Amino acid sequence: MIRKLLPRALAPLLLMLALTGCISLSEDITPPPGSEAPTAPPATPAAEQLVFPVLPPDPARGASLYTEKCAPCHGSTGLGDGPDASGLPNPVAAIGSIELSRQATPTDWYLMVANGNIERYMPPFKSLSVPQRWDVIAYVFSLSTSDTELSQSQALFAEQCASCHGERGRGDGPDAGEVSTSPIDFTDQAFMGYKSAADLYQSISGGLGEMHAFADLGEDDRWALTAFLRSLTFVAPDAHGADATPGEGASDATPGGAVSPGSTPQPAETSPETPADPAVGTVFIQVVNESGGNLPVGVEIVLHGYDGMEETFTQIDTLPEGGLIVFEEIPMPEGRVFLATTEHDQVAYGSNIAQVTGDTTDANLSLIVYDSTTDTSGLTIERLHVFFDFVNPDSVQVIELVLLSNTSGQTVVASDDSPVIEFELPEGALNLEVQESMQLRFIQTATGLGVGSVRPSAEPYDVTFAFEMPYDKKKVDLSLLVPLDTAAVIIIAPEDGVKLKGDQLQDGGSRDFQGVPYRTYNSGSLQAGEALNFTLSGTPKLPSDMTSSAGTDTTTNLMIGLIALGVVLIGTGIYLWQRNRIEDDEWDDKDAKAEGDEVHEMHVAENQEDLMDAIIALDDLYRAGDLPEEAYRNRREELKARLKDTVQSDS
Repeated sequence: MIRKLLPRALAPLLLMLALTGCISLSEDITPPPGSEAPTAPPATPAAEQLVFPVLPPDPARGASLYTEKCAPCHGSTGLGDGPDASGLPNPVAAIGSIELSRQATPTDWYLMVANGNIERYMPPFKSLSVPQRWDVIAYVFSLSTSDTELSQSQALFAEQCASCHGERGRGDGPDAGEVSTSPIDFTDQAFMGYKSAADLYQSISGGLGEMHAFADLGEDDRWALTAFLRSLTFVAPDAHGADATPGEGASDATPGGAVSPGSTPQPAETSPETPADPAVGTVFIQVVNESGGNLPVGVEIVLHGYDGMEETFTQIDTLPEGGLIVFEEIPMPEGRVFLATTEHDQVAYGSNIAQVTGDTTDANLSLIVYDSTTDTSGLTIERLHVFFDFVNPDSVQVIELVLLSNTSGQTVVASDDSPVIEFELPEGALNLEVQESMQLRFIQTATGLGVGSVRPSAEPYDVTFAFEMPYDKKKVDLSLLVPLDTAAVIIIAPEDGVKLKGDQLQDGGSRDFQGVPYRTYNSGSLQAGEALNFTLSGTPKLPSDMTSSAGTDTTTNLMIGLIALGVVLIGTGIYLWQRNRIEDDEWDDKDAKAEGDEVHEMHVAENQEDLMDAIIALDDLYRAGDLPEEAYRNRREELKARLKDTVQSDS
């Protein structure tokens, strides 16, 4: 039985590495249960850039938006327990938890709301305006803050901080002129947008510039201060007609007048009215055969309508000549989601998704199909990445991330019920785990993991799976069989205490992350049916500051470092390191060239979404302290220049 891949090790990895081939939803909705992923959606719009609010965000306005847009999955208190959460294949982020909110920055959450995170089934909320997105974020931060905490921290701020920073934190306190540098203005949206509560806590605890450390304050007091500082960037309570300070007045008040965590925002009372009949409109479905073959005239086209996560409408018609099918007089209540499905050459296809808004009268869907073939010669593996997790003392987990491409222009299918391709596991492998995919169907076989039909895609699919190998003697011989021609292989392992030996491996050099050195190994291209053979031995030797923690935590830290290294090598679009050349502080995004017998290249799609993802990933790594500043600045400028070029060329 295939088990879902444990998110502890690979969820962050996939988030950063999978900058390829993910479907894009043009509407801010979670795909309904059972819906087909779009097969070849139109060009994905550029990822939205960060825009700071002109006016302070208002948690009170954000409360109702949160209830409508976010609570179905994240829950009324933000703990990931909404009514629709159980229908998703991954746990929903507990954005209302103290642990998560303390590590989050408003800018990160803004970009998440604006652009979505389809790997975790979160769509982009394009229907929300910039101010509305910030209002929602302000409300989400209030979910992890109590009235009591804010009341106590406001008094603490007045006692310890207001003399310099001012009563409202604007840097205009009576003693502000006595310091050479102006005190920080905590109402500055740009400054506070890049600061997490953890960042503020560190500055309070250790001091910053002329501000002395407040280490004598209790830990709870310092965290409470960070919550109050965050509230200073929101609409002041008296802006809603209340003179009470945070924590005073009604018991359900939170910063900016937001409804307190745990309570459900109530809509304003209105006079009872007879509900109006839902509007009707027309749905246009254009079917295109991207393989260049004949249109499947006469096949059934099914129009589905979803209200929330429930299918409430279905209508069927047959495809006419020309490929345009029109459904007229279709009920279009606010919020309904439409998509179309069909079957061609024994493969199911789904359209893009359209959602009804207040002024919707028409919906346009594009349903792209492909002819089928059993010829697998158009399938290749662009890259194979191999990692190791040493969490168990008597076994080692081998993690494979495969970038699978189909450039044939046809959907590759099997001639019978067998999979199109099969990844055979080494002898002795146990506990197969698989990262689920929205675009591929995985099949367990007697010897490993199979993949069902593979549709054409401009970007590669990611196939991620893991298995355990016995490791009781701290040594294992591995033979990883590749089912397709494979252009490049990258193996990453902890350097200290772990050895890899194999005739096919070339040393790719080492890097240090999270205090742990890692070594990379590259391999030449492999042909279909060829095996990558090597011996893995030893156990990681960890720095002294890591070995004091519990064993599981230590191994988790090790895996986090491994993931960070993988991000640097792959996630931001870095080419394969040259076989015998390591550049410690600079990254080369040109085609890698070597004087040896073989040159392998990794090509990164030059589109706006990937470039924005790369910039975001780069910023995250720099803020985490994993990149030197010079390399970060240089790389960011290069990515920004390339992004500018793509925007200009598109316009």
